[in-house]
Amino acid sequence: MIRNSVLCIVLVVAGWVGAPFSYAEEGETHEEALLASVFPQSCHFSGKFVQQKTMEGLPVPLTSDGDFFYSCDLGLVWRTVTPFEEAILYVNSSNNYRIDESGELQPLSGIARYIMSSVFVKLLNGDTDYFLDAFSVSEADGESVLLTPESDYMKKGLDRILFEKSNDDELGITLGIKVTDATGQVTSVNIDQIKEFDAEGKRDAFEKCESLYPENEELCRVLRSPTSIR
Repeated sequence: MIRNSVLCIVLVVAGWVGAPFSYAEEGETHEEALLASVFPQSCHFSGKFVQQKTMEGLPVPLTSDGDFFYSCDLGLVWRTVTPFEEAILYVNSSNNYRIDESGELQPLSGIARYIMSSVFVKLLNGDTDYFLDAFSVSEADGESVLLTPESDYMKKGLDRILFEKSNDDELGITLGIKVTDATGQVTSVNIDQIKEFDAEGKRDAFEKCESLYPENEELCRVLRSPTSIR
């Protein structure tokens, strides 16, 4: 079973600072403009998240929260703080790990690794061609971007992804993401307190990561030197 934090990773990449929608530029289709509005607009940033997941048989949603750090030169730290401690570390398709609350580091495998490499990386790279091919992209209610899978394979697990941006006086740009899987279960993630920063290469990005996680620098060391982790 995929842990909640892995699903969050797939979703976070839409939480970049920017206008909720982009008007199509010359030579750009409306679908491409909508995708551009949820693709990364910065190369280095951090933020916080809250996730709620409804599950059949449970009277209230499961709630978790945490923070994240991303640098295109270094990789991603996606850390769940409550109700359990866990971190997902993603460098590239060959090096991605989970650190559980006991501190044990394990490589991601199976479905979790597939999601990371097949969806997450393409979102980070702004792979317009992939998403135009794999999803139907549309505007929902004039305020949201709706992705509906088109391949039979993806439809087996996913029904839709809905993105909605807003501007909060205190939190700045916030992003709400609602994922409905093929069984009808809904996972909602709210991302806020997004902060962009400048970094020139891995060294700068590593130092920024260390400043965000001074009590758990191992998270940053794994990103910097994944091949030394065995």
